[in-house]
Amino acid sequence: MKKIFFIFYCLLFITNYSLCQSGWIQLNTGTATTLNKIQFVNSKTGWAGGFQGIPISYVIIKTTDAGLSWTDQSGNFSPYGNRVLSLFFTDANTGYVAGADGLFKTTNGGNNYLILPPMGMACIDCFFINAITGWVSVATGVSEIYKTTNGGTNWASNLYSSFPSPRYTYVRFANSNTGWCVNDSIFKTNNGGINWTRQVLPVIPFHNFYGVYTLSPDTAWIVGTSGIILFTSNGGTNWVIKNLNDYGVISGYFLNSMTGYITTNTSGIYKTTNNGTNWIPQFTDSVNIFNSIYFTSKDTGYVCGSGGKIYKTVNGGSIGIRKIDENTPDKFCLYQNYPNPFNPTTSIRYQVESIKFIKLVVYNILGKEVATLVNEKQSQGVYEVTFDGSMYPSGVYFYRLETENYSETKKMLLIK
Repeated sequence: MKKIFFIFYCLLFITNYSLCQSGWIQLNTGTATTLNKIQFVNSKTGWAGGFQGIPISYVIIKTTDAGLSWTDQSGNFSPYGNRVLSLFFTDANTGYVAGADGLFKTTNGGNNYLILPPMGMACIDCFFINAITGWVSVATGVSEIYKTTNGGTNWASNLYSSFPSPRYTYVRFANSNTGWCVNDSIFKTNNGGINWTRQVLPVIPFHNFYGVYTLSPDTAWIVGTSGIILFTSNGGTNWVIKNLNDYGVISGYFLNSMTGYITTNTSGIYKTTNNGTNWIPQFTDSVNIFNSIYFTSKDTGYVCGSGGKIYKTVNGGSIGIRKIDENTPDKFCLYQNYPNPFNPTTSIRYQVESIKFIKLVVYNILGKEVATLVNEKQSQGVYEVTFDGSMYPSGVYFYRLETENYSETKKMLLIK
């Protein structure tokens, strides 16, 4: 029995170790149901929810230990059921869950939920600035925004706006007065939702917007299909295009006007640190799509998606690449690792002549990829990255640097 447990532990550690190479670690959620939304109220307490079908199944899970374990709270919707599309918690006790079956509220951390008016409506998205004041978008033949100022007991029917198409509408507010909602257009309010004004869009291809993220009454980001990423720093008077190739952008989380993360319909996580000028790929799950991303600090973040998958980073998605020289090299170059032979770690240094997408991969003697050390766009300079061979057998390994019009491979020896 001890031997079986040891083998299982080693396999689990190897799996998590390989994911650590990307900076994102898979968590054990206990569900295979698609997760549409994830949110935390502090560094340890958070929820994720979603649904799938046929047959229809819905789920909402909660963690109080920063994702180490998750508790299934799905049964607490009984007898209603709820196909979760969005959720928003204002603190560890009070939260709202929007779904195809209506809007639900908990005041005890999800131990039970009560359905709120408007009952029987498909609630697409919800956002609250405190425990009692918030907005919910509803699709009922037209797209509508409802507002409550008493925790959902009443919804101000005279404070909603009907938009011209019954598309999914997403809503966010910077404060009690200023907010945006998006579907295939952008609308802004300066009076808490009493009136909404359509804003002028830049020339972009056919699209739907999947999210709006407010940093202040003047600063916001919007993401959507056709690789659309928009940014404003003047309240939406002008929206600047911050495209990401042709990928559909599903969700985003922005720490400030310079630094943010997005997920795409190609199952990728990307990061910018220069206001969207460049988007650096961090991690890709070849099977599952990431529907929502949330950060509790500048370094700690979570993504959730299909298959009930949740991944976590505690270093901003970094894989430990160090830029050791800012001088501009006159050529691309891959250096011999040191020490060599090594046990168990070695450093690999390389230089980048011009801004290019860089990939550095380690292969075993059979040519099988065992680790991706670098997979991002980098500026000029000399870089160094550490390869940890503690979980690999002794033997010959190869590491290969690839970029546009340049590639080089070198050999290294792991001896234990």
